[in-house]
Order: sequence, then C-alpha cells, then structure tokens
Amino acid sequence: MTIDGPGSMSRVRAVLEAAAGGDVRRDERELFEYVSALVSQTPSVRDHPIVDVVDHVGNYWCNWLLVILRAGPYRPSTMRRLLMAFDPSHPISQRMLTLNLRALERDGLVSRQVIDDDRLHVEYTLTPLGRELSEQVMTLVRWVDDHAEAIRRARVAFDGADGPDGAG
Repeated sequence: MTIDGPGSMSRVRAVLEAAAGGDVRRDERELFEYVSALVSQTPSVRDHPIVDVVDHVGNYWCNWLLVILRAGPYRPSTMRRLLMAFDPSHPISQRMLTLNLRALERDGLVSRQVIDDDRLHVEYTLTPLGRELSEQVMTLVRWVDDHAEAIRRARVAFDGADGPDGAG
C-alpha cells in the first residue's frame, strides 16, 4: 500500500466522517493525522519501521526474547531452553529462534556478539533501543497481570453469549 501524504488523510477523514455522520471528534482527527503523517514518510506503509516494531510486539517469540534478554546476554541455546521452560506446550525450533533473533537484530533491538574463548559461541544482548522496547513490553505484561481477572470474566461472558460471533 502506497501512502500519498495528504491524500491518505483525506481518505481517512472521509471514513471517519461517514462513520460519525460528519461529526469527527478533535482527538480522533489528531490521532489519525499523526499516524497518517508518520506512515507517509515512506514510499510504502510496509517500509515504515512502525510496521516491523509492531510485528515484533505482536510476535509471541519476540516478546519473550525481549523479556528474557532483560536479564543479560544469553546464548541462543539457553534462550531456547528458557522459552521451552516458560511454555513446554509451545516449543520453538532452532530455525524460528534464529529468524526472530535476526529480525530483532536487524531493527537494532538486540546485538549479536561472537565470543572466542574456550569454545567459539554467540551471545545476544539487548541494545539500549531494545531495552527501551523491552520496558514497554513489561509495562504491557504488568497491565495484563493487573487485569487478568477482568479479561477472564469478559472471555467467559463472550463465550457464553448466543451465536457464533457472540452478538447474542
């Protein structure tokens, strides 16, 4: 999808006006203007760093890697064992671990260091940028923990509703 700056916002504004009967709230307009301006800085939405970072945060493994690496540098084999200790029912393959670490490294969130001591090996650590994102992930983790019971109740209510879409 190509973003064309002001044209993008006019399309967004048209959707908002149609949904709100022409009365778009100021906070709504400001939010979408901000996001439209951000993504219009690149030739394609898919090229903007927002997409990749949101993909990391929405990625099961990347989230846990960002959390694990808060404790310090680890070898991939240790990270893999930690991931499997967290969730034995959801094992990660070596290939998937490598792909996720490379994606985080590409965006400057982790750094890879080759250690040449008794045995040559690799360790990963959070960069300052990665530590900052990891703090945001931990904020989300804490928020979920604080609201876990309300989320469970909402799920029970939704799942108990009549109809396949929970609409009743």
